[in-house]
Amino acid sequence: MMIANGDKVRKWVEDNEEETVFADGLDDAIIAISRDSLTGKYRVVYDVARIVQVLINDQGMEEDEAYEHMEHNIINAYVGEMTPIWAFLPEEN
Repeated sequence: MMIANGDKVRKWVEDNEEETVFADGLDDAIIAISRDSLTGKYRVVYDVARIVQVLINDQGMEEDEAYEHMEHNIINAYVGEMTPIWAFLPEEN
C-alpha cells in the first residue's frame, strides 16, 4: 500500500488506473491507495476522521451534522467494486 497525500494519490491513480472511484471533494482525506487482491485494481483509501474535518472546514457543517452526513451519504454509498475504502484509524493519545 502506498501512503501519500491526496494530490499524489489522485495523480498516480489517474495515470495508472482508469476505473478508480474518488469521493467528490474529499481529496484532503485520502491517506493511501490499495490494490485489491481479487481484481488487481486500485482503490482509494480515505480516513473517516479526515472526512469529517473536510466537511466541517470546507462545507461549514457542525461536527454532529458532519458525522451524520459522512455515515449516511458517504461511507454507506456503494458504487460497485471500485467503491473507496473507508479507514477508521485509532485516535492518538
